[in-house]
Order: sequence, then structure tokens, then C-alpha cells
Amino acid sequence: VVSNEVGMGIVPDNRLARFFRDMAGRLNQEVARVADEVYLVVSGIPLKVKG
Repeated sequence: VVSNEVGMGIVPDNRLARFFRDMAGRLNQEVARVADEVYLVVSGIPLKVKG
């Protein structure tokens, strides 16, 4: 699964955008919880978070 990190920026001033950010974050957390390995890719460099 590939997903965007949406929670590392400023808090959106739009209610719908905040809802999307929160739901995407919760979904990413749940996927990471059940995954064997988790990576965060920063500037093309994979950083192993889990596994």
C-alpha cells in the first residue's frame, strides 16, 4: 500500500480538509498496525519504521 502523509503540515482551515486529514491518518495507522513492515519515504530515501 502506498499512501500520502497528510498530518505533518499545517492544520487545514477547511472543515472538510481537516476531516480528510484525520480519516487518512487513522486509516494509515490501522494499515501500519497490521502490516509486517512500514516505511516512510523522505526525499526518495526509505526509512524503516516497523519490521
